[in-house]
Amino acid sequence: MDYGHFRTLFHEALDAAGLMPTLPQSLEAVSLGRMSRTYETIVELGTQQPRPFYVTAALGWEWDAALAARSATTEEGLLTELLGRDGYYLVTERPWLRIDVRLCASLPMDAPIPMPEASAWRRWAAEVQARLSPLLPIQSEDDEYGLRVLSSRSDPEARLRCDPDTGRLYLTRVELSAWQGIDLPRQWDNPDREPDPWPEPQLADLAGRVRRALQAWEGCLQYLRLPTND
Repeated sequence: MDYGHFRTLFHEALDAAGLMPTLPQSLEAVSLGRMSRTYETIVELGTQQPRPFYVTAALGWEWDAALAARSATTEEGLLTELLGRDGYYLVTERPWLRIDVRLCASLPMDAPIPMPEASAWRRWAAEVQARLSPLLPIQSEDDEYGLRVLSSRSDPEARLRCDPDTGRLYLTRVELSAWQGIDLPRQWDNPDREPDPWPEPQLADLAGRVRRALQAWEGCLQYLRLPTND
């Protein structure tokens, strides 16, 4: 499975989950130094926004040089190129890709709100963690190589602006970052090897959880005691 094929499956999962892109095209770039490709798309629920905030989710990944090499040929072919004929029958681990998720709720540039009181912020942060923990969990497992982290999530963060005249702090944006590992199939030259599962079920699960996380993220904004009118 190469970069283009995975991108197609990823968009199909987002469409099936009802996540709407905010831009006509995704953001893609190639790093000449690392020989990797980065991808990011920004989506929303396509429903009425919880004013005055504008809520989105950014999803992206980095398809590095090693993954590009594995997807350009078979496992046996790559091992032979790297290790010679003795590498043909070696056992490999499945490749995986880290999908980054960033939930965002931003205010208009000309309409920030005063930074909420500490008590309001604590209530909001606690509600965010309670609602999003099941949807964007922190997971790990032990294997023969040690502890393997499968997914993670950060604490919610705020972006502020200081008024140069009054010195007051104004809230301009709140964010929460997470990531999920997706297992990818290996390409075998030997037809006797059992094929790896394809990632469609994992992508569908992630897209569905991101949609529910966005809904929960919107619902938590009330704890910041934000105005409901224009």
